[in-house]
Amino acid sequence: MPSYDMVCQDCGHKFSVFCSISHKDQQICPDCQSPKINQRFTAVNIAGSKRSTGASVAPVKTSNFG
Repeated sequence: MPSYDMVCQDCGHKFSVFCSISHKDQQICPDCQSPKINQRFTAVNIAGSKRSTGASVAPVKTSNFG
């Protein structure tokens, strides 16, 4: 089930809900019980994705002592 970040229009409380998309608009604020909530759009972090910075790393040379 997806997670939605919400904000209450009445009290400003920010919260997340786990529900199906068909129930997303039927949620109420857990603080003031208001049905006037909007979805907040935040950044998405996808696990396992890697971002290339364009920088390359040179191998480290080691020497034998002794």
